[in-house]
Amino acid sequence: MKSWFLSLTVTLVCIYGTFGCSCFPGDPQDLYCKSTVAIIAKVTNMAYGEGIPGITAEQFYDVEVSHVYKGDVAEGTFRVYSEGPESACGADLDVNKVYLLNGNLSGGALLLRYCDLVSKLPLNFPDWVFPLETYYDCRCKVPRYYSGEGKPKNSCVYSERFRCLPGSGALGDLAECRYSDQVDDCEWQC
Repeated sequence: MKSWFLSLTVTLVCIYGTFGCSCFPGDPQDLYCKSTVAIIAKVTNMAYGEGIPGITAEQFYDVEVSHVYKGDVAEGTFRVYSEGPESACGADLDVNKVYLLNGNLSGGALLLRYCDLVSKLPLNFPDWVFPLETYYDCRCKVPRYYSGEGKPKNSCVYSERFRCLPGSGALGDLAECRYSDQVDDCEWQC
């Protein structure tokens, strides 16, 4: 009976990992604009909730907020959580690393979902703050695909995005979707 239970457990864990999270990466501007909270924070502690750690258990992180881009969050200690590891569409963060974290508040804590994060990697320059709140124009949308003919108002066609000249000030030298009074619509700009 014990070997049967062990075999069943191993099989279920393998199936769970096989049907893990997969998502098509969203545009950073859209991800930022859809979030109610965006912060720069250092992870100071991590704990697991109920379930199997690293497989089904929620992951809770204590973070030290150093910059708030948007949302009703004060600088200082704050709680964020993820619905499990990346295989379950959660976000795995490393203690003592600094991240740009974005998502939505749920029960007073920031909920992180792997597919919704603007950046999934720790910041290389943790003291550097880029003015995302002025860089990303949330009046505009950057959907990956359009159904039907023509471009929806206040959006940019993702496939038409272009690189800006080095030193243009563009984040990653990529044009951003911004509103233009001249054309009364959104367009790619450096």
